[in-house]
Amino acid sequence: MAIVAPVPGSSDLVSTDSTKSGDPSREPLQAGEDPGPSKWPTWNLAKTALVVSIGGGFNFGYQLLITNPAQEALIQFLNDSYAETHGIRQDRVGLEFIWGIIISSFFWGATVGALMIQTISDRLGRKYGIIANFILQLISVGMTVLSAFTGSYIIYTVSRIILGFAISVSIGVGPMFLIECSPVACRGLISMSTGVMLQVGLVVGSITAMPEIFGTIDLWWVVYAIEGVLTLVVTILMFCSPESPSFLMTQGKREEAEKCIIFYHGVTEAEAQPLLDGMKSSGGGDRPIGLFEIFTNKTWLCGFLVGNGVMAGAILCGVAAVNAFAFEILMNVGLNPLQASLGNMVICIMAVIGVLTSGRLVESWGRRPLLIYTFGGLTIINTLISALMLWFEKSPITFIGWCVVVSICCFNLLFAAGPGPLCLFVGGELVGQNARAATFTWMNLVMNGFRSGLLVIYFPLKNLLGGPISYFVLFFPPCAFAVTLCYFYLPETTGKTPEEANAAMQDLPGLCGGRKKGAGDIQEHSKSHRSGKDGPSLEAQFSSRSADTK
Repeated sequence: MAIVAPVPGSSDLVSTDSTKSGDPSREPLQAGEDPGPSKWPTWNLAKTALVVSIGGGFNFGYQLLITNPAQEALIQFLNDSYAETHGIRQDRVGLEFIWGIIISSFFWGATVGALMIQTISDRLGRKYGIIANFILQLISVGMTVLSAFTGSYIIYTVSRIILGFAISVSIGVGPMFLIECSPVACRGLISMSTGVMLQVGLVVGSITAMPEIFGTIDLWWVVYAIEGVLTLVVTILMFCSPESPSFLMTQGKREEAEKCIIFYHGVTEAEAQPLLDGMKSSGGGDRPIGLFEIFTNKTWLCGFLVGNGVMAGAILCGVAAVNAFAFEILMNVGLNPLQASLGNMVICIMAVIGVLTSGRLVESWGRRPLLIYTFGGLTIINTLISALMLWFEKSPITFIGWCVVVSICCFNLLFAAGPGPLCLFVGGELVGQNARAATFTWMNLVMNGFRSGLLVIYFPLKNLLGGPISYFVLFFPPCAFAVTLCYFYLPETTGKTPEEANAAMQDLPGLCGGRKKGAGDIQEHSKSHRSGKDGPSLEAQFSSRSADTK
């Protein structure tokens, strides 16, 4: 049966032979034949993904965690610096309020950076946009180290704003760059690299910033120096990576795009030609859609909104509080500083296990079922964490504190297996090449805006309602919203072009009773997508419509 299947080498290409649609057991192709997709990336693509993800995902995760275990040392630095600057000392409540603002300043810069993703990625290109922001990260880390030796919390705050700007652009342009460089068959695996390195950054940050290592009043600057050295290395290596072939096609540079296709996909010059033609026909040569123009674009608006909704659900599910305040939460349920540090480290390790598990599930299960099940699990776990915190207030038993540790470990495991890495790239799979920059810009605006808001209101709301109630009020509703959104509006994108994913939205269940045409349950939908049983597959339907149009 002839079906529409993604041609390898582009997220926006279409093939017409079902025998080449991503089956790793297919027969070897003859010379000159259109190359079939491989589930494994080439070495060139893999090492580029690693470099991009260290400077983006790793540094982002690292920054999310280092202020957590080193919080007491940094608050002491703030106290001393504030007293030296203003001649007075704040009480603990005042210091926590100021510290919450300083922590959230990272996301103020990140929000501004998100607004610049499209401009930077379109004007500088994907590659040089990434390099420019790696250099900006180096400058901001240097300012942070300087603030430690000058005793200036103002320089520290400014450096966090700049660092937030740079990392936000890196984590927006990076996944976009990787999607555009990847064959569709291994697109999910490569796109997971950002999420994997983010979780690795969380673990490394939780270790280096421990009070028993560098998280002390005298050595906390070393935590930032380590990040600076690593960023310098990946900045140098990034110069050796070619530009995105899709971006080069938008600039009319077909010959350069061909070289990049050969480099990243491991194909011959003859095999690269149909991939380049597919990029051009799928919007690779179109003018990029503007930041606000996307709201009036009927073709990609639905995918754009769903991608941003998934991002909002991921940020508001509680991970922002877990990353920023897990150490304090564990202290509040009876653990001593060492136990809280070790518990925080174990929590981060569980996230790494989760994201590595996700690397296998994202292709075998599919994006949609994985997000529905993990968001559903997070809804239950958030309820359990709130209940345990409330129980500890009534009966302060150390055993309850360790139950909270186990619950947060389960939370991080599920988050890292689903929403954590998938929210960074699933939106890019729902829109075409010309809408991708605007989509990633808004996704990063959502991510940083909600994170910043949560970090600002968390302490005041906790003081007003108490820890257990505030945790439930903040994080239960977004999880329930995310489950609903993914079930009714998120199509399966595994192995599909944006056009096919857009068409698949018509097969989803209806929100207000009944079902849209051709919809089944989650498992049936995923199974029919892979096997084509129970009637024509979505790809076959799309192929038929395309043939009729022609």
